[in-house]
Amino acid sequence: MTSAARPEAINSRLVFHVYAAAALPLGIVTYLWPLLPPLNQSTPNWIVRMRVTAAVITALGCCASAFASVDEPLGRRRGLIGFAHAHLMLGAMLGIQAWAQYDSAVVPSPLVSWAAFIVGAVLLYLAITAQGITRHPVFGRFRGDPGSPRGATFVVRNKPALRNLRSQYETEIRNAARQEERARLARDLHDAVKQQLFVIQTAGATAQARFDTDAPGARAALEQVRTAAREAMTEMEAMLDQLQSAPISNAGLVALLRKQCEAIGFRTGASVRFEPGALPDDRVLDPGGRQAIARVAQEALSNVARHARARNVEMALGLIEGSLVLTIRDDGSGFAPGDQPRGMGMANLAARAADVGGSLDVSSNPGQGTTVRFGVPCSGPLSAWPYMVRAAIWIGVLIAARAVMITHNPVAMPLALMVMLIAAIAAIRYGRAAYDLTRRPA
Repeated sequence: MTSAARPEAINSRLVFHVYAAAALPLGIVTYLWPLLPPLNQSTPNWIVRMRVTAAVITALGCCASAFASVDEPLGRRRGLIGFAHAHLMLGAMLGIQAWAQYDSAVVPSPLVSWAAFIVGAVLLYLAITAQGITRHPVFGRFRGDPGSPRGATFVVRNKPALRNLRSQYETEIRNAARQEERARLARDLHDAVKQQLFVIQTAGATAQARFDTDAPGARAALEQVRTAAREAMTEMEAMLDQLQSAPISNAGLVALLRKQCEAIGFRTGASVRFEPGALPDDRVLDPGGRQAIARVAQEALSNVARHARARNVEMALGLIEGSLVLTIRDDGSGFAPGDQPRGMGMANLAARAADVGGSLDVSSNPGQGTTVRFGVPCSGPLSAWPYMVRAAIWIGVLIAARAVMITHNPVAMPLALMVMLIAAIAAIRYGRAAYDLTRRPA
């Protein structure tokens, strides 16, 4: 799953647009209506309170309009959370001030404080359920694995997939990752293929020199040429597969990971074992997810070859709780927490995780090896039935809150109104999602 949103997801930009479209006209019209005279000592208190309230509403509408222009989804959602907290704080402070009644001329009525608090609660609900929020329960369980190294840890929890990143900072990060990948490819060509070509050249020269005088030595040299050529061919095939731009299937991914394991075994002499498990259907995993898994395996194995000095490497790939998880363990040198930030290797892995909405967990201890776990969520076919059930539940909550309002309890009525608004929004969300899924072609 990449950046595709859940069918019930709410776009935070739409929330800000609706808020600005309602608040700006309301604040301006309230402030001017009905063309009230300038404030003076004889101005009624209710006019002062109304204009103060209108000024606050207009300012909040301008803030909402500014937040709506933010392109980056994660930053916009964080802005919505802060915007909701501002309303909650405003409602609480106005309520305290109205209760204390320091100056009835400028303090808005308790109704205004309740309105700010209710709007803040609704905005907070919309922020929590905003577009792009996904959860991965898989990695919480991984952290408790008894066989996992527990020293230095580098964890990227599930982040929203941000495929349309436009900020300058994120563009620079992507460019740095691309440059690092080019440098890594150059290192791999130097460490693997170039060395094997040197072996072929040396063994060929040896066979040529011994061809007439030392037949057994010439045959041994030719055998060395064949072995080095086979290893170089395997290395080149793995690198070419890693560079391909066409989407790969499950079978292609497994074959690519096998080649990577074989190539790293040739390069380091370590015992490398690959264990593929159950894989999701090709249709429920985005091709970008498989590409990301291949790239993470490539980067992790490259780190093993350059730094770990491992004798045994284990790679596993399989479905765990709705995610396709790649696990790579080695018994190499590991690293300490102080060594963790060096280089771009971890940054590259983190960028891969963010690109596909995945989760990354790297744990290590000096002398005890390193474990890398990378998971990509699988977007299985969605059913309309769960959304119908949720819509029905929220409709029930709406009816119950309406029944509470009928009691005319001065304390319960504002709270019931807040629940009614949230329930109405939730019922519409889930009802619309169910409708869309029933009309979606199979």
